[in-house]
Amino acid sequence: MAADLEDVRAWVGTLADLGGGLGDAERVDLIRALEELKGAAAAAQARVSCDFDVSQREAQRAAGVPERRVGQGVAAQVALARRDSPHRGDQHLGTAKALVREMPHTLGLLTRGVLSERRATLLVRETAYLAREHRAVIDAELAGPGAVEAVAELSDRALVAAAQRIAYRLDPHAVTDRARRAASQRSVTLRPAPDTMSYLTGLLPVAQGVACYAVLTRAADTARAAGDPRTRGQVMADTLVAALGAQANPAPDADADAGAASDPAPAPAPTSPTSDPAGPAGSISLQLVMTDRTLLRGDDEPAHLVGYGTVPAGWARDLLRSTGAEVFLRRIYTSPGSGRLLAADAKARRFTGALREVLIARDQRCRTPWCDAPVRHLDHARPWESGGTTSTVNGQGQCEKCNYAKQAPGWTADGTAPPGDRHSVHTTTPTGHRYRSRAPAPPGTPAPTPRPSRAELHLSDIVLAS
Repeated sequence: MAADLEDVRAWVGTLADLGGGLGDAERVDLIRALEELKGAAAAAQARVSCDFDVSQREAQRAAGVPERRVGQGVAAQVALARRDSPHRGDQHLGTAKALVREMPHTLGLLTRGVLSERRATLLVRETAYLAREHRAVIDAELAGPGAVEAVAELSDRALVAAAQRIAYRLDPHAVTDRARRAASQRSVTLRPAPDTMSYLTGLLPVAQGVACYAVLTRAADTARAAGDPRTRGQVMADTLVAALGAQANPAPDADADAGAASDPAPAPAPTSPTSDPAGPAGSISLQLVMTDRTLLRGDDEPAHLVGYGTVPAGWARDLLRSTGAEVFLRRIYTSPGSGRLLAADAKARRFTGALREVLIARDQRCRTPWCDAPVRHLDHARPWESGGTTSTVNGQGQCEKCNYAKQAPGWTADGTAPPGDRHSVHTTTPTGHRYRSRAPAPPGTPAPTPRPSRAELHLSDIVLAS
């Protein structure tokens, strides 16, 4: 096994030297061959992931883990190994188990590079709700020996349609029930987009989605016909915002005067997500983190908009000037060396505690590597029952899934404040693999200098707990 692992790692290095001195026809052939290699690698990952799942479950049962918790944390380890989010880890492991245990023909085509990982995943997704025997029929009809040439020529959409046609033929009631259940998955999500924009996405039943789009389209057509200078897309976006009454009232947090040069340099902290919004009842608060230099002196140090990410300094100041809403300030102090958040104003509006605010401001997103989900839980890196302290060093923000995953047997974590660096959490999985997560740098983080003394760190935790 060790030889196999070293062979794979050697291939990675070999690929860096491919392609030199080839003609264009050979380059096209090489592109195809590499695509087939990617499929074969994905198939190997699926087989290894499935074996890993079996082994981990056996180990957990042997350790006396209750059956309802057996398997907890396995997908999270797969995600870390693949440098992916826990949500994607669940998908990777679920797909691997379906391919290895229930869809041998699809796995075979993936191994040969006839199917890409994406298309194999589509087949798993489109058969997940069917009985095992019906999934086997679709696997054989679309990926069996007599279908290799045909399936290789299908686009993603055509492959999904073919699977759906066979599924409806085999079990029309299951297809209908699936469509009815899908309505329960309706949701609205928000994702950052470039240039201080965002994607607001609604997953709706098709009739409602088409109806909503028709209303926005009609509003745009009417406005444009009346001479509105805005583009069609601008009118649709503005109509949506107006219909929701979502003209937000920003309530940014920003620095006040830093004081003496020997004091920690202040940096702002966002308010807690559970804090009451500023302004009238029903209004929305936006939370900005920026330095006093950005707010008051016109510096170009970027700010941080909670729920979005980094925004230009000028854009942040324009937002404050243009809204007309109340602005509430809250100060946080950072280490002059590493930018580590140390303390916060004790005075605030209905906050549950300064320590909570500092952790949210420091971590911004889930601290598990490659997760990037919103913070839902504030947790001890080293558990309280194992001697962990309630402090900035031992605290971390996590999403719900990651917090539950690390409660499985064999997971450990420790928070540290390395010299001249930001706060770090080192997580060790049951297999002994170790992963580091560093807190993002807050606005105005200075160049690294020596680590604060133990007395400074202890004092900051006392202030935060007060």
